[in-house]
Amino acid sequence: MTTADDLFYQAFDDIRKLGLSQSPFTESPIEPQNKTQSKTLDLIFTGRKTELRQVFNLFQSRERRRILISGRIGIGKSAFLHEVLSVLSRTRPKMLTVYTSLPANQDLATTALIALAQAMPNDEWAQQQLHQMGIPIDRSLKERTTKVGMKLVAEAELSEKDLPFIKSQHPTESLDKLIERAQKIYGDGVVIAIDDLDKQDPSTVRKLMHDAQGMLKGRAWFLLTGHPMTGDLLTSERGLFDLQLELKELDQPTTYQMLINYLNSVRIKNDCKDINDPRSVLPFLPETAKKFCEVSLGKPRLFNRLGSTVLLTASELQVEVINPDVLEKGLKAAAPSLRLQAALSFQEERVRALLDKRRIVSEEITMADLQELGVSTFSELLPILERLEEADLAYQINQDDTKAFAPIPLPQAQTPNDL
Repeated sequence: MTTADDLFYQAFDDIRKLGLSQSPFTESPIEPQNKTQSKTLDLIFTGRKTELRQVFNLFQSRERRRILISGRIGIGKSAFLHEVLSVLSRTRPKMLTVYTSLPANQDLATTALIALAQAMPNDEWAQQQLHQMGIPIDRSLKERTTKVGMKLVAEAELSEKDLPFIKSQHPTESLDKLIERAQKIYGDGVVIAIDDLDKQDPSTVRKLMHDAQGMLKGRAWFLLTGHPMTGDLLTSERGLFDLQLELKELDQPTTYQMLINYLNSVRIKNDCKDINDPRSVLPFLPETAKKFCEVSLGKPRLFNRLGSTVLLTASELQVEVINPDVLEKGLKAAAPSLRLQAALSFQEERVRALLDKRRIVSEEITMADLQELGVSTFSELLPILERLEEADLAYQINQDDTKAFAPIPLPQAQTPNDL
């Protein structure tokens, strides 16, 4: 009788049959917290040389800088941010680099204060800031008071009680003081990276940026990521950022090289990196590797999502190479998986179905199609199309001064007979 242990070892054998120790594809970017993870990130990170050079050029100055990295969701902003921080941590050992993701309903100064305090576990004042905000810390902090009694000999009684939880009333000032304390230890300065501004609505981002002007012009380097629209929101705030860098889709040669790097990071007994050698993309055949890269559209998150499903399909089929037939089955399996992850509303599903039917939906959409979808203008439809893009179910195509969307070019969903 087959046991759960047997199934585990069978899955282990299936991925090794493909010549891999594990799947290299991951939807969330690697956050290097140790040397092993940093090495893995360096192995798989591909391209963006021009953008990296622009960022690193700024770090050749003593003057603190503020950098905004923008791009659509899934384009690789977080991975780019982690790569920048990974390089800085290796090349600038006297610089403190801090990464955090912006939570909902929290201002930038508080976010930066918490992240920096957590990066300074040996600083008692930093730990007090965390404790007072109700954030768990490793040490016990006590508030000490002294009572003095008057007798023939003065007696002193020392008592302790837990510090109370208090929301930080002046996060910008507290952050500035904490940065000053950090700079006494880290002579090359402090870099604070705040990710995921693109997960906030534009009006929230505008307010966050307005409120954070004092913080951004303070003692530290700041790297932020956001939607391309974030840069547009800040045009009136001159001098707020020294560099606004927009990441675009990777071209096909770079995407192909990224596939080589990913596979090589987990391949068993084969470290071929020669782009002209068919072994460099095993278990993909060269033609299926090229097709896979075309379908992923130069979008790193879509690349990882599709890659994960294709490898899972190949493992279930217990094959040794990913030929065109296996790739087709894997891409077919990806379509319903992406829709399941998206958790679309009824109206979003109707727009997706129309997109699949029309193949292109743009500002030139007919009034009949708009009425069928229950909207009166394209501007009402646009947020839904952008939601589909965020879910990797659509992408924007280049048309002169016209917003246009097309479905991700995946084959139709498979049926049980396909397997």
